Amino acid sequence: MNAARNRNMEDRRSRQLAEIIRLSHRMLAHARAGEWARVAELEAGRRELVLECFRSPTSAQDAPGVAALIKEILHLNHKVTELAKASHAQLGSELQDHRLGKAACAAYAGCAR
Repeated sequence: MNAARNRNMEDRRSRQLAEIIRLSHRMLAHARAGEWARVAELEAGRRELVLECFRSPTSAQDAPGVAALIKEILHLNHKVTELAKASHAQLGSELQDHRLGKAACAAYAGCAR
């Protein structure tokens, strides 16, 4: 009876991990498209699933497989994070250009009077 319950728990965890990976791939696709609001929405749902998935310990037998899936999730996370950093830097650069343009317009308007 206990073995059946443990197997059922591990089957549920396998499905949850598969869903976490699927959500991670979707997050990466939206990050590549610059859809950061959607990335944040998916991440919030994924976070809840991760908490639920690891509410109970993994069996020693399943630990290597779970560890491999966690590595895949971390790799996808790293890609999303790198895209976020690049997007943040680009946005900062565009904001700086906008400020310089605004200052130039103000200076020109001041001289034109």
